[in-house]
Amino acid sequence: MFGPLVFGENKHNHQPDYQTKCLLCEDIFNLKISLPLFLAHAFDVHNIVIEDVESIENLHEYVTYWRNKFKCSPAEQIIPSLNLGTSNERYLVMSSLLKEDKDIRHKLKLEYALKVQEFERIDKNYIKPCIFCKLNFEGTRHGYLEHLSAQHNLQLGNPQNLVYITELIEIISNKISDLQCIYCEKTFPDKSVLKEHMRKKLHKRINPSKTEYDKFYIVNYLEADKTWQTIQQEDDRYALSRGAHANSDEEYSDWNEKEDKITCLFCQYTDLNINTLCLHMDADHEFDFIILTKNLDFYQKIKLVNYIRKQMHNNKCICCDESFTSFSLLEEHMIAEKHYELPDLKVFDQPEFYFPTYENDAFLYLIDDVED
Repeated sequence: MFGPLVFGENKHNHQPDYQTKCLLCEDIFNLKISLPLFLAHAFDVHNIVIEDVESIENLHEYVTYWRNKFKCSPAEQIIPSLNLGTSNERYLVMSSLLKEDKDIRHKLKLEYALKVQEFERIDKNYIKPCIFCKLNFEGTRHGYLEHLSAQHNLQLGNPQNLVYITELIEIISNKISDLQCIYCEKTFPDKSVLKEHMRKKLHKRINPSKTEYDKFYIVNYLEADKTWQTIQQEDDRYALSRGAHANSDEEYSDWNEKEDKITCLFCQYTDLNINTLCLHMDADHEFDFIILTKNLDFYQKIKLVNYIRKQMHNNKCICCDESFTSFSLLEEHMIAEKHYELPDLKVFDQPEFYFPTYENDAFLYLIDDVED
């Protein structure tokens, strides 16, 4: 009988330790410890195959998403089916060939990468001997990378743009221990020869053509099926398309700095000074941004702004999430219920709110200028 593949242990198993209901029935599985059992159940009982399941960063959320979807529409109407093996039975194949499936996989992958990146940024318990000297480093991973850059001129990129730093450092460390250049990957007889080679050849950096390093750069997670090379090529094509007008007055005017108008989080009022805008929000909306956000870090403030922007755009209350048919009704509700206040942290401190609701939102890049 044709059955589901049973995967070996996943070395990168990030699945949360949740109890997850089946896609189509009420059976419950712990996906972290019973993944083969879940896959066998889906295959044998429901004729469902989940393609490349080990690459799904948060399988619990993935299954929950599709379970809710299948409550509204039969799975057969959404998921393509095909015959497997010699059997005449048809199986539903959940794969990234379906755009919606591809989108949810990408969303979960990005969210997980951002969570890891945030943890690596703030975790101060990282301990690692230096790859090149006798220092036994203790602190943040960013601090470790800054040491490698400042003291040994090892250039792995801006720490703010990196993710899975622990794994990246281990790879670099192992290559150095194996007397292998991290750029050209040639092997040398001893450490001094390797060191001299990397110094003279300017090989104290990662070779950008080596795609195995793509996973360590957050830019490669931002858009599905787009790596940094793809994005760079798009930028280059745009630059070339603009080249014919390179000497025009209009082109040079792009270099002139302009003061951006900052829009209030709750209405259409704009100002050139973010502190004046904060005074407006306090006076007109009783939302004292300075006081309310004093215990938030930079990233939480960014996520709060993006969350409020999204809620207001969708005519939803920022506190109770109630929806309204017009902005005026939303405004009346928030005034009456005194909901111009800081929502619970868990509501807006989510990876999805790292990204701007509105393009070129001046509030975001001037947020550091808010004076206490």
